[in-house]
Amino acid sequence: MLESDYMKKITFLFSIVLYFLGHSIFAQVVGTREVNLFGKKETIKNGSVIRCASTQYEEFLKSKKTNRLSKTDFENWITPKVLESKKKQSESKGFRTNVLITIPVVVHVIHNGDVIGGDENIFDEQVISQIRVLNEDFRRRVSTPGFNSDAVGADTEIEFALAKRDPAGVLSNGIDRVSLTQENWSLEDIDAIVKPQTIWNPEKYLNIWVVKFSDQTVLGYAQFPSQSGLSGINANEGIAATDGVVIGYRFFGSSSYFAAGTYGADYDKGRTTTHEVGHWLGLRHIWGDGEVGKVDGCTVDDFCNDTPNAKEANEGCPTRIVDSCPDSAGVDMFRNYMDYTDDACMNIFTADQKLRMTTVLNNSARRVSLKNSDALTAGTVFTNDASILIVKLNLTSCSNSFAPVLKIVNKGSATITLATIRFGIDNANFRTVNWTGNLAPGETENITLNSLTTIGGNHSFIAEILTVNGTTDQNNNNNTETLKFSIVKSYATTSINFVLQRDFFGQETTWTLKNTLGTTVFEGGPYTNTSESAPLPAPFQTTFNLINNECYTFTIEDTEEDGICCEYGNGSYTLTTPTGEIIASGGEFGASESTSFRIDSLGNSEVKRFSSLILYPNPASTFINIFAENKLEIPEMYTLINNLGQIIESKTLITSEDLEINVSGLSKGIYFLKLTKNNFETKTIQFIRN
Repeated sequence: MLESDYMKKITFLFSIVLYFLGHSIFAQVVGTREVNLFGKKETIKNGSVIRCASTQYEEFLKSKKTNRLSKTDFENWITPKVLESKKKQSESKGFRTNVLITIPVVVHVIHNGDVIGGDENIFDEQVISQIRVLNEDFRRRVSTPGFNSDAVGADTEIEFALAKRDPAGVLSNGIDRVSLTQENWSLEDIDAIVKPQTIWNPEKYLNIWVVKFSDQTVLGYAQFPSQSGLSGINANEGIAATDGVVIGYRFFGSSSYFAAGTYGADYDKGRTTTHEVGHWLGLRHIWGDGEVGKVDGCTVDDFCNDTPNAKEANEGCPTRIVDSCPDSAGVDMFRNYMDYTDDACMNIFTADQKLRMTTVLNNSARRVSLKNSDALTAGTVFTNDASILIVKLNLTSCSNSFAPVLKIVNKGSATITLATIRFGIDNANFRTVNWTGNLAPGETENITLNSLTTIGGNHSFIAEILTVNGTTDQNNNNNTETLKFSIVKSYATTSINFVLQRDFFGQETTWTLKNTLGTTVFEGGPYTNTSESAPLPAPFQTTFNLINNECYTFTIEDTEEDGICCEYGNGSYTLTTPTGEIIASGGEFGASESTSFRIDSLGNSEVKRFSSLILYPNPASTFINIFAENKLEIPEMYTLINNLGQIIESKTLITSEDLEINVSGLSKGIYFLKLTKNNFETKTIQFIRN
């Protein structure tokens, strides 16, 4: 179904582009859904993406700080400066308007403890491919996708480079990986939580955040430049703590230059970032960001004379001339980076857009200071500085044992011959290993640890550098790495109940249950559609009789990628044991959702950790107390261990007085208390003697 004029008007009225995603034309194409953009609900068509939310973001910032420059205020400020730059250009009779400007960039890769290359924790190479695209596009480089032969096409003389030092002045590669606690982020939480916690000084760096949006149809947005000090306008330089660009991780980088990355079709060439950086440098959409309620977008200006008027955003990649404003000169410049066409279709910034961006860089607060930033000067290198990375855990389906692989990196100037590394699961059961070798500056080496075992469920694996060359690591900012992982849970039954409540579009729904060999042992769907005016169809129910000591994966899929809940009928599914324990459930899952589980009818069970044990006070100087909220978890024995793994003391706990331990005789430092009950380990807790 081609985009109708009606849907174009919806697109224009809300200043947001609504795309069809590649080949995914929804069966319910006439349907719509609500999205939340910075606290405001908007209705968009099923199957569309939100190409850019910068206009909505600017309205959001303005609502929070009423003296922020409005669009009109900003244009009143920048227009005379652009005219002044244009006059100087005309007088010099040369196209070159400024010395080449190189902008230092820090890319904050915001993830949830995934291994590098997993999901939103994208590879370095994907980041590097994006910087390459920015430079090709802004420099109009010959023999690259960023080149064009248009008469008004411009080399903007703006380049980008990953920063070589962090805010502390330490050597950096410009990629800042930050593990936060959430799997994905709403637009409001990115502003309120992510940005303030992670931003580097915006007067020295262009901050780009690569994130997993809660609504993954959002591609990106940027903060426009702002300036004040003008007559009749309150002093306001914008909000420093949020200044920068935010991009969905599947739309950052180029599959042409790094095919092994994670990308979303049609937006996999890096042009979302080019577009948003254009906003960050003061460019408007080529149709001028028409105000809500305007009928004729042809009258709204983008303040660049060499971009012909356009009525609204263009989509896809038109194969013929588009003239949405026949009463205005020129035809739609749908290959402009500030339109909404597919990545592969974009290839032009114009001379007037160049003037506008360079004017911002020469005048606007925070942008102008970037030209004198020291962020591209190599930072300090410490003598003894090692970093640790978790390469992989070597998890296999259905196993609760794994052998982690770590990477030790020599970031310092001295050769590393010895490093003490501590590691553990769920901040407990810590062990240490002493690595020996001969690691020259800049070199790396992988370390495979002995096998670890834990129970089914969600966990975190932690690795930390304790010492380097027998002394303290001089840079503790890169000493710790945490990786979240899951172990398949076991269930003591061979009988699993399955209930499926379909929505009205049963033809979209299928499901499978496969064993470890990938063989389908049960499957269902597609089902029949039912009328939306009728009650939902009766639930489908069945029982899976499964083989003991085997692992299974249940997957439910929806061909239109909108799950079975909620707009088209409140559908859901559940997998339960005969006793009612839920193995998997859901309904609002997009394209698909999978859950793995193990059948162990003999109950060779997983010993659950005692969860209510704590130590207090921590840190402690004289006494530390063992406390169990659940009295059944009071341990029978403790073992006191130092940070080298040496046992200092073991004691059987007989009376309540034994739960108070005198630590005054210990040297200051980190210790571990291993607490046991019924002859198996229950918990190891770290404490500090201060």
